Amino acid sequence: MKHIIFLFLASLTLAPHSFAALAPSEGFSGNMTFLTGFTANSSNLDVGQSNHQSQADLMSSGNTEAEGMVAVLGSVQYTFGALNHKQFFLGTSRDDIITGTLAFEVGYRQQVESGMVVDFSILPTLISGEVWDDPYAVDSNRKETDLTGTVVRMQLSRIMGSNFNLDVASGESDVKKENTGLKGLGLTEEERALMIRERKYFYLKSGYQYFLKDGSGILTPSMNVFSSDSEGDALSFLSLGAEINLAKRYGNHGLALTLNAAKRSYDKENPIFNKTREDKDFGAFVAYEYANIFDAKNWSLVSLLGAKTTNSNIEYYQSSQYVVSVGVDYKF
Repeated sequence: MKHIIFLFLASLTLAPHSFAALAPSEGFSGNMTFLTGFTANSSNLDVGQSNHQSQADLMSSGNTEAEGMVAVLGSVQYTFGALNHKQFFLGTSRDDIITGTLAFEVGYRQQVESGMVVDFSILPTLISGEVWDDPYAVDSNRKETDLTGTVVRMQLSRIMGSNFNLDVASGESDVKKENTGLKGLGLTEEERALMIRERKYFYLKSGYQYFLKDGSGILTPSMNVFSSDSEGDALSFLSLGAEINLAKRYGNHGLALTLNAAKRSYDKENPIFNKTREDKDFGAFVAYEYANIFDAKNWSLVSLLGAKTTNSNIEYYQSSQYVVSVGVDYKF
């Protein structure tokens, strides 16, 4: 769920920041989103897969595992300043950043005289979660362990009063119990060193907002660069991607379509598969909002359909993710 629902919240943000103020008035504001639905994931690296695999399993993609989900998300902002141009914020990030994972974000933003908005934030959970201690273990149980990391981020919106946006982030992560290659593969110490997952990340995204003539929507094409400098060179990569988002509003109805693609190239040959890994990612997302449902002010019906696939030259890394969700959002 965490890998693709993030676009749901980002896509429903159909209107950009105001040139005059970050919020209509000083004080607290925010939203709460309540979602239910189901997700499906076929990644061999996901801890939702079986903890036991054979040598033959290393030569194939994972099985699709589906599960129901319930999520409660939210964010809170406190706006202040003579022109309501300063803001502290915390909660679930609404923007698509780095790996596309929902994360808790805390930060500060300010709007300057030109209309440009500058954000600084920390995302302590973006690249944290549960992973396998040895994802490639053969004829031995894989055990869950903690992946921990922190990301710092800077955003520039409406740069120098224009419609250009810039999103820059960096972070690092580490696996608590790194046992890759210890269970059944017979890797040498040199080969194991190529698969160590401790790493540093860098992300850069630049986009431009085109406002539709009738004022009812925004078209935003963007390009991004994402790099991972891993302790194990076989896991270090450079990714180049592109995305286009179309968000429109028709009365109470809001609709957003997001399409994205990326190509990811790794630095060194993977000693387990004797190939240098190359991946291609494709994603498609449709988000819908019906505002003031049943004439209830500040309440909206929300829904999302999303899919993401990874095509790899190594069968083991091929995967797909899907999400279908429906819920309500309350703004305050």
